[in-house]
Amino acid sequence: MGAPAIEAPAGQRPRWLLRSSVWSAYLLALAVVTVMFGLPTDRIYQAVWIIVGIAAFNPDRPWRDHMRTLIDWVPLIAALVVYDHTRGIANTLGMPVRVEELVTAESWLFGGTIPTVWLQDHLIHEGVQPWWTLLTGIVYTSHFVLPWLIAAIFYVQARERWSKYMRRIVLLSYLGLLTYVLLPAAPPWYAAREGVLGAEVYRGTGFGFHLVSVDVSGDWLAAQGNPVAALPSLHSAFALLVTVALWPLARNWWWKIPLALFPLAMAFTLVYGGEHYVVDVLAGWGYVGLTILLARAWERRRKPAGPPAEQESDALPAP
Repeated sequence: MGAPAIEAPAGQRPRWLLRSSVWSAYLLALAVVTVMFGLPTDRIYQAVWIIVGIAAFNPDRPWRDHMRTLIDWVPLIAALVVYDHTRGIANTLGMPVRVEELVTAESWLFGGTIPTVWLQDHLIHEGVQPWWTLLTGIVYTSHFVLPWLIAAIFYVQARERWSKYMRRIVLLSYLGLLTYVLLPAAPPWYAAREGVLGAEVYRGTGFGFHLVSVDVSGDWLAAQGNPVAALPSLHSAFALLVTVALWPLARNWWWKIPLALFPLAMAFTLVYGGEHYVVDVLAGWGYVGLTILLARAWERRRKPAGPPAEQESDALPAP
């Protein structure tokens, strides 16, 4: 990304210069902070960068518009902060942790084979990960950045599109949280540690995630992770939700190919990295479908009465 490409008449040149200068300064500051301290993944810290970035993109807007940005974003960020902290204690609320059940389901689904164990046996040799492990690290870490980057872009483009997208983000997060509280389930690395799998499983957080000076995924999991929040996989769910949100905006096939591959790449990364079973991934995708159905039902009820409108797609349509 660079400074906004704005062709302005001579009379508007000072405005163009202001916008370009402020936006470029913001991108430079973000790049420097990322290199020195790592990607902004803490929820509040990340929200500050997003809100400042939205303001920097159009710095000459009236102050009431900037205040509207705060009013729009702060309640949603607060809801997600509550989710983060509640997710971290969901395994302490007394429900029994499901360990053997997921191993049994995975084994039944794959004829006695556990995909995580099979992949690591065939792809990791003498504890040395292959060179492309860096790519799986990038895919995994995108979970902490990409959904929120898309939210910021949607907000700048069209507030209604952003509103629909964030409604699905929050709903999906809390559906996952409810499941973590009622049905805590252990991932493959946890089952291996407890001796249920009968094989060693390397955790994905050690696989090539040192993209900058901070181990982004490891730090995030240490601060807010829940070791028994395997079912559903919200990593896989968010990856699919990103694809669903962007799909109607991809006008050419060369954009649709990476969009279609992204959820599959995330699924491979999670299973290969020992963070989730395939059944967790499938459950995450199912939760995306449920989220879309619930969100659309709520939106239809909230829609004011009037002439019949053209039916919306399940994805988020362009304005």
